[in-house]
Amino acid sequence: MALAKHACVTDVRRMAMPELKRRRKEKKLSLEQLANLVDLSTSQIQRFETGGRQPKLVDLENLARALDCRIEDLIEGGAEAVEKFTPQPHGGLLPVPIAGRTAAGVFREVVEFSDAEPEYVFEPEDDEFPKARRFALLVEGDSMNAADPPIPDGSRVVCIDFEQTGLPFLEGMIVVLERLREGGHLREWSVKEIELHEDEVWFCPRSTNTKHKPIKILNDPGADQWNSLSVIGLVRDVSMRVRRTGRPRT
Repeated sequence: MALAKHACVTDVRRMAMPELKRRRKEKKLSLEQLANLVDLSTSQIQRFETGGRQPKLVDLENLARALDCRIEDLIEGGAEAVEKFTPQPHGGLLPVPIAGRTAAGVFREVVEFSDAEPEYVFEPEDDEFPKARRFALLVEGDSMNAADPPIPDGSRVVCIDFEQTGLPFLEGMIVVLERLREGGHLREWSVKEIELHEDEVWFCPRSTNTKHKPIKILNDPGADQWNSLSVIGLVRDVSMRVRRTGRPRT
């Protein structure tokens, strides 16, 4: 689908967000507690409050959910300001933010597009999960190149928030797995396929490269292994731009 950059974000989102700070304190949440709720760092939250960093739309959605308010309650200008930087549906397609890059089959540190202008892909509404939050990721690596459908290096996956699906783990699901390291300060994402084996869930690469191995974990949310692992997205669509090949005729 088409990509789009929205050009009207800088003036609105470089502003300080005193209402974010006020509502956080009203809820008696520290910077660290709110950061944990929305899967961001304390420094990111602090810079949102002071205007030192631009929140992405998905960040604003998560902050509003955590603080039990609307996005327009958090930023100066309210609903009118939100409209200035929220891409509108185009030709029946809905905007999906590109959240960053992920590895396919192996873990790679999260590279988020947080300081640049947000970029979107426009996709049809997800008819099975129309209200679930969606995000897109750019894929690097060869470890899902034999999946069905293939997810080769350079492709893009469109995902929905796994928790919002309400689904259990199912055989053959392709998901985005997040791993936390260094006490939660380092996040890594990876795309893998689920296999179910008695009391275990296997998160498997699907690759022509045999060096990639599955992660095997107890199918029990209370198991210690889940302290650092979580499934954050269910892959719904895969796309890839056709590359130019050959040389021009002389």
